[in-house]
Amino acid sequence: MSGVKWLYISTENKIYKVPNPKNGKFKEIKELSEQDVLKVMLYYKTKNRRPDKLVMLEFDRITLDSEGVYELTDERQSKVLQSAFQYINNRPQELADNKSPFELPLVPKVPSNNEKIALYEYLNKKFPNLGKDAPAIVEKVRPNSEKMYANPNNDQVLQ
Repeated sequence: MSGVKWLYISTENKIYKVPNPKNGKFKEIKELSEQDVLKVMLYYKTKNRRPDKLVMLEFDRITLDSEGVYELTDERQSKVLQSAFQYINNRPQELADNKSPFELPLVPKVPSNNEKIALYEYLNKKFPNLGKDAPAIVEKVRPNSEKMYANPNNDQVLQ
């Protein structure tokens, strides 16, 4: 079996566990209303109905509304899927030969060093089996993202 957990990391590096969204809407967290947070999705395998092995982490920077709610909109989901399918289903030469304009791929979000430390500490405390896998998974994703999306003028990650 597998599972997904959702977390928010606030600008103060405090971690909030968020229940799975219902109808595309996440549960409100009033103290985070109108704040930018790092949304973390943890994909894991289970053993005896408990999280056992971290498989993948996904990050996104989002802004919660005035009630502390984040809603997955059809527009946001559509944009992500459109970007993915454009690059998954076409070879580089096909993209080059395409006469219509295409969108640049969405830049993956990566956590800051402080956010990583907060995430690792949280996972080691709450889910030790997931915590031991997290650094390797995050560090594997981060350099690839920085290489792919680096600005040639100053080598900073575009965001």
